Amino acid sequence: MLTIDKDRLLKSIQAVGVRPGDGLLVHSAIQFLGQPTGGMCTYLETLQELLGPHGTLAVPAFNFGFARGEPFDPQTTPAVGMGVFSEYVRQQRDARRTPHPMQSLAVMGYHADDLAQRDTPSAFDPGSAFDRMLDLGFKVLLLGADIDAISMLHYCEQRASVPYRYWKDFRGLVRNGAKWEIRTYRMFVRDLEADPRLSLAPVKTLLQARDQWYSLPVNYGHIALCQLRHFVAAVDHFLRDDPWSLLTNREHVLAHYQGTHPDR
Repeated sequence: MLTIDKDRLLKSIQAVGVRPGDGLLVHSAIQFLGQPTGGMCTYLETLQELLGPHGTLAVPAFNFGFARGEPFDPQTTPAVGMGVFSEYVRQQRDARRTPHPMQSLAVMGYHADDLAQRDTPSAFDPGSAFDRMLDLGFKVLLLGADIDAISMLHYCEQRASVPYRYWKDFRGLVRNGAKWEIRTYRMFVRDLEADPRLSLAPVKTLLQARDQWYSLPVNYGHIALCQLRHFVAAVDHFLRDDPWSLLTNREHVLAHYQGTHPDR
């Protein structure tokens, strides 16, 4: 297997445009970048060294167990399906976690306290941690992950009220400090019966045409970067005019609604 060391990782991340003081929303599939010679800490130490004391690192720490009736403890509930780096960051002593029990972030650095105290019914509501990252000028960094992994898509889908999702409330136990509370949160969930499938390839093409997408091949994959606001603007470009435009199975989904949900 190909390897990657700290020096190459640092130079690659710098090459796509990460700078000291940046706020980064990081999605990762680090298996595509090769075996890190220093172990998992290579990625975290490299990012912290580059970002410096005024930088912020955020990773998705999603876990949908709350939707199935499982209690949520922000200190111990693991991130599931977000990649090993996200779970590694979540476990760090200095990491803070946003309160949403299904779509949380693990955050380290300068803006961690600000983001971690933003408790909104939906993870993508106005005033949420995701909304605040947009205000703060965060960038999206992909470490081996594809553009389809960018969770900010859901922020855009919620704002556009896309017809293949609908609101659903979830109620359950959430740990708040030393005590457990019954809390209600909501999600703009995907309609599983319609089975909408999306591709953000057109968004990537638009960002590239606008010179807003920076990517570098590394071993089996890529490291890529764009401004969070540019990503949101590009997705909005498609959803504003046609909320179905990013579906790869558009005809199937439309046929489903026309046949079983004529009022939608």
